[in-house]
Amino acid sequence: MINFGHIKSFLVCFAPLSAVFLSVIGFLAWEGGSARERAIVDDQRFTLEKSISILRERIEVVVSDLLILSESRDLDAIIEGRADYTQLAGEYATFSLRRGVYDQIRFIDNDGMEVVRVNYGSGIPFSVPSRELQNKADRTYFTQARNASRGTIYISGIDLNEEFGEIEKPIKPVIRLSAPVFDRFGERLGVVVLNLRAAPILQEVISSLALDGAKPFVLDKNGNWILGGQEGENWAQELTGQEVVIADRFPDAWESMQRGTESFRDDSGFYSVQQLDVADLLLARNATRSLSVIYGDDDGQESRLSLYIGARLPPEILDERLWSERGMLIIVSGAFILLITIGSAAYAWTRQRQIVASFDARLSEQVLRASKNSVVVADQNGLVLKVNPGFTAMTGYLPNEAIGKPLSFLRAEREDAQHLDEILMAARANGIWEGEVRNRRKGGDFFYSNIVVSAITDPGSSQVNFVEMGLDISRHMENAQELWRQANHDALTGLPNRLLFEDRLEVACGHAENEGHSIGLLFIDLDGFKPINDRYGHEVGDQVLRKVGERIKNTIRQGDTVARLGGDEFAVIADDVKGHEEAEWVAQKIAASIQRDMEIGGLNVSVGASIGIAVFPQDSRETVALLGLADDKMYQQKRVRKSVEERKNIPS
Repeated sequence: MINFGHIKSFLVCFAPLSAVFLSVIGFLAWEGGSARERAIVDDQRFTLEKSISILRERIEVVVSDLLILSESRDLDAIIEGRADYTQLAGEYATFSLRRGVYDQIRFIDNDGMEVVRVNYGSGIPFSVPSRELQNKADRTYFTQARNASRGTIYISGIDLNEEFGEIEKPIKPVIRLSAPVFDRFGERLGVVVLNLRAAPILQEVISSLALDGAKPFVLDKNGNWILGGQEGENWAQELTGQEVVIADRFPDAWESMQRGTESFRDDSGFYSVQQLDVADLLLARNATRSLSVIYGDDDGQESRLSLYIGARLPPEILDERLWSERGMLIIVSGAFILLITIGSAAYAWTRQRQIVASFDARLSEQVLRASKNSVVVADQNGLVLKVNPGFTAMTGYLPNEAIGKPLSFLRAEREDAQHLDEILMAARANGIWEGEVRNRRKGGDFFYSNIVVSAITDPGSSQVNFVEMGLDISRHMENAQELWRQANHDALTGLPNRLLFEDRLEVACGHAENEGHSIGLLFIDLDGFKPINDRYGHEVGDQVLRKVGERIKNTIRQGDTVARLGGDEFAVIADDVKGHEEAEWVAQKIAASIQRDMEIGGLNVSVGASIGIAVFPQDSRETVALLGLADDKMYQQKRVRKSVEERKNIPS
């Protein structure tokens, strides 16, 4: 027990030295934090300005594209009768494919009627049939550009694309740009319109701002979320009719933005913001260009012509970055305090060590009796000397039934005496051994136990005793196996999921490389599944997926692997195939089995399959590339099949 004299000596030494040292350390930490905060401000501003510069460059390219298209030679050729609008559509399709950022490119005649419209679609540009072309005479982007002079462009604010009066799903943020078209004699021919997909451009800006835990955002002039909001906040007014603005969550920050403050800190974090008008984006870097610009919006959303672009560094991230500079000071401070504590306590510890040793001995005995874990004390030969009640509860053996027997009497048949000797030798060499063993209860049933064997040496006689502490982990092992199964198998079909499939693909490719044979990878996507799912519901759709999984599993060979990757996508690892021909043969068998009619709840349904094939190592030695190649070939097959079906459906 520590007396008052020990406490007084400890405090007289410890308190003043610690107070002085901590004061100095605190001042240095505050200074370092202030300098670090200034550096963070500079970094955030630099990153934001760089992102804005990227945005300006992208918009400049778009404006140049618009002017190029408005002076297309194909238009002159069409007017002179040397070409038709099919060639113009081809030019627009090529332009869309190469640029990849235009959702639509259109040519509208002087009456407002679309003459050519090329949609980018899902990565493949296509010309819209004439029967689906629309009259856009009442749209602002047409009326403004139709009456404009040469060298003038119109640009709208950012908005969601609409088709037939409804917002297109999934949503497509677009910026519309248009320019008048003249022939070589100065006669107006119509208007060229670009629907610029704003999402990829803004996402590029957002990505460059999302560094070191920053939360980037884009707002309109009224504070409505365009990007960076929580779920349901982005474009809330257009999608739900209910306005959701940044002021709802961060009113102080919004007030600072409206005042024009570009860098500030409040309770919600540190902000770096810049307000940009459309004019800033178009003219800031090309003031010498002879270009007139008209700004506007079809729906009167003037707030979308002015954007707030910035990033918020949350308080916890900001504090973490500030404290990174103070880490060394904290370590030094902790080490110094530790030294003071050790020195001050040394004398008291010396006086009390005998009392503490006695108390520890009694405490250890009590812990041994109270512990619910199994505890066994054995001599240097591994013979049991003592057991606690936890041992009896776990194994069923009473103390008199265990004492004098070797520890190996508990082990299952495969845990023989030689293995026990290895455990004791390891514990003697390292002081401790830990691992899992398979034990046997008195009743004869087996269970798994996690044991820790400690070797304790008597300083006086150098005699070694062993203490084995055991914990029954049988239920844990069962739970772990079930969790592994759930984590690596698809819940609907019971097939391996993508995680297990990719692991098996790595292993299969490794074996194939060592043994010199080939692996066939089949990427399968169902054709016609979505109409079934939409018409009859997910319950029928789920049964279709189960039957497809069963059919593929019953078709492939033993040793091959089939997995469901997600949705209506499956994949097969065909082991030891003789090149592409055998892999193609396996794919044909699978496709044939899938295409057979299915009887589900009185319904007769059927689906097809598009299968992409890649062979290791002929096509690639990298599993990621192999998966990508098989996926690409599957989509090629699906596009070819769809094209053939469309040609069949075109009336002659």
